[in-house]
Amino acid sequence: MIDSQKLKTQTTYSLKLHDVRKAAAAYELMHSAAAMLQMLPVPVLEALRDYVQEEEVKDRKGPLTLCDRSFVEHLNELMRGARLKAHRLFHGITGIVPEPDEDEKEKKSS
Repeated sequence: MIDSQKLKTQTTYSLKLHDVRKAAAAYELMHSAAAMLQMLPVPVLEALRDYVQEEEVKDRKGPLTLCDRSFVEHLNELMRGARLKAHRLFHGITGIVPEPDEDEKEKKSS
């Protein structure tokens, strides 16, 4: 355990560093945005994914950046998870196994 005086000194010094504060804020915003994305319905996630894929490429006149590609993949994972949860709920309530979505069909065929 760190003593309180040393902790106070280190914290005071770190808070005086503008870049440290910006980095901490960016980190917190990233986690807040991830939490917000998990609460959005699938159609909104799809629209956001399509916007990033289409509009950002048009604006940049080039391919998606690594960050954009990662963001699109994250949105795809969120959508797959939400659909799987909905399918399991549907199956649990009705006993009917739903048909796979377009994304699942494409993934199995590749």
